[in-house]
Amino acid sequence: MHVAMTGAAHGIGAASAARLKGEGAFITAFDIEEPAAYVDRWIQVDMSDPDAIAAAADKVDGPFDVLVNCAGLPPRPGLEAKVLAVNTFGLIAMTKAMMPKLKDGASIVSLASKAGSRWRENIEQVKALLALPGNDALPDFIAEQGIDPVRSYDLSKEAVIVWSIAQVEPLISRDIRINTVSPAAVETRILDDFVTAFGDRATKMMARTRRSGRPEEVAEVVAFLAGPQSSWIKGVDMPVDGGTSALLAADAIALNH
Repeated sequence: MHVAMTGAAHGIGAASAARLKGEGAFITAFDIEEPAAYVDRWIQVDMSDPDAIAAAADKVDGPFDVLVNCAGLPPRPGLEAKVLAVNTFGLIAMTKAMMPKLKDGASIVSLASKAGSRWRENIEQVKALLALPGNDALPDFIAEQGIDPVRSYDLSKEAVIVWSIAQVEPLISRDIRINTVSPAAVETRILDDFVTAFGDRATKMMARTRRSGRPEEVAEVVAFLAGPQSSWIKGVDMPVDGGTSALLAADAIALNH
């Protein structure tokens, strides 16, 4: 199995690379930092730069069985445009650049987030983001929409889910499946960024679920969606959240009161 992966240097990406390597995969990693292990080839790329992404993709021939999009930035003040550039536009650019290099029947797995689960209620803003011509339009869009660091992150992941859903039908003719994985809080080096940005929203839910997740737990779901066992799963956003989705749903219909 030949796997192309972004964001393999740390966190969920590194755990996913280790998990897939354990199955004998040959892994080509696209990352701004060199992955420490589990990777057979590293191509350095800035995922906020569409030209760099295109150049990086041109360095590989394929064919690839799997594309795993794990690269992403957490919410941080002053980085609203870069979060959207990397998490949404960078992911889309890499997927489009790699599409001709994927085998028919391949799998695309993209890391979204529990933070993107409200895409339905924010669909007009999501569609407006996806309609932008590129990164240069982001500063004006952010100013006009009043987007703060938390909203930039939430929106970036909402857009990944929506864009992935929209790709299902065009990819049916090649039997390429595309799915997203949405973890809640996970024990990575950027967990503190999320706790700082989301405040009570994060800490209260982590207390209710009793712990945060482990990268290896998310990697198991990535590996499942990457493998042939998921051949009839297309356009699904799969939560890996320790019960967060269920708790919020129960709250919404007053089952927990």
